[in-house]
Amino acid sequence: MFILKRPINRIKATLFWLGLSAVVAMSIQPVYAHIGHEHTFDDAFDQAAIDLDLRDDDINRISDIVTVNASSSYVPTFKKAIALGAAPHGVAVTPDGKRIYVTDFTDKRVSVIDAVSLSVIQNIEVGVGAVNITIDHAGERAYVTNEGAGTLSVISLSTNTVIKTISLLTRPHGVALAPDPTTLEVDRRLYVCNLGGDKMSVIDTKTLSAIGPVNVGNTPDSPMPSVDGSTIWVTNYGDGTISRVSATSLSQVLTITMGDKPHGIRFAPADEWLYVSVETTNEIAVVDTVLDEVSGSFATGAKPHGLNITPDGRYLWTGNLIERSSSIIDTYTGDIVATLSTGTLSMPHGIAFSPDGYRAYITDFTGRRLLVYDVRRPSVLLPLAKK
Repeated sequence: MFILKRPINRIKATLFWLGLSAVVAMSIQPVYAHIGHEHTFDDAFDQAAIDLDLRDDDINRISDIVTVNASSSYVPTFKKAIALGAAPHGVAVTPDGKRIYVTDFTDKRVSVIDAVSLSVIQNIEVGVGAVNITIDHAGERAYVTNEGAGTLSVISLSTNTVIKTISLLTRPHGVALAPDPTTLEVDRRLYVCNLGGDKMSVIDTKTLSAIGPVNVGNTPDSPMPSVDGSTIWVTNYGDGTISRVSATSLSQVLTITMGDKPHGIRFAPADEWLYVSVETTNEIAVVDTVLDEVSGSFATGAKPHGLNITPDGRYLWTGNLIERSSSIIDTYTGDIVATLSTGTLSMPHGIAFSPDGYRAYITDFTGRRLLVYDVRRPSVLLPLAKK
């Protein structure tokens, strides 16, 4: 049962979200570690060799199975599976919703997908082990972490070409954009978690240079900046904690124990609540960022890995590696309102949404595809654009 020590002020959260999200907003182990961070590069290449006929049969049999809570008005339906390269992992959507960018670890590339035709229109070569990707709010640049190469690829979205490659630390993985904590200049900072140690890299996106690593916990996985950029939270996959980092001092100021293997991390509106997927306990922990403690949890499918929150801030989507599914959770009630069966051979990883919330995209690492879902009725917490 989900219990909070403080009630969620929905009106305050909504007003805060409406006022600030237009100015500064939030951005998004190793990818080859298809059931966690314990595997090696060879595992990824072996897994990527799954027979394509089996994959195609799996698409026809499983991907369109959606179980919806009868009382829920939030109804996702399977739209299409887009065949991709050997190991798709990260996914991001442009601010106008017209393009979807998907990283591929094994093929060392980013696929560009047209959101109308739902077809691949271009591939961009990046580094070895392309894992995660984030796109700036102007729709001008994408940033890709290359875990095997130890680099960051900076892509111009006007030309879909790499304009700079930046050397980072060992196994750069999770990546997120944030405003400057002092000037609030949008997307001035880029934070990258490096799985091969205990440091988070910090990049100035204007100069495209490092401004210093930050010591955090063991095997840092995913960063999550606050809306104003003053704080960055980090999941530490290796030691079961999350770190709070001050963006002004670039230092760790707090750690909170989460349980074994915390991975995905997202903020609720107003930054009062932090959602963290914890793989070994099959749940999303809810962290009260005012009290600085875990205040409750939401149940999920087995081994929740990927995590994202809908543009209105109401529904959480997970990628459950062992159950091979996605759980959709209403943060108002803590209930699972729908479960998507992603395939008997699948391992759902990255999750992204169209800006209006009417469409969701899930990368399937072992199935070599991008799963596309339409949502019949998104939450009306915020005014959403119509199709």
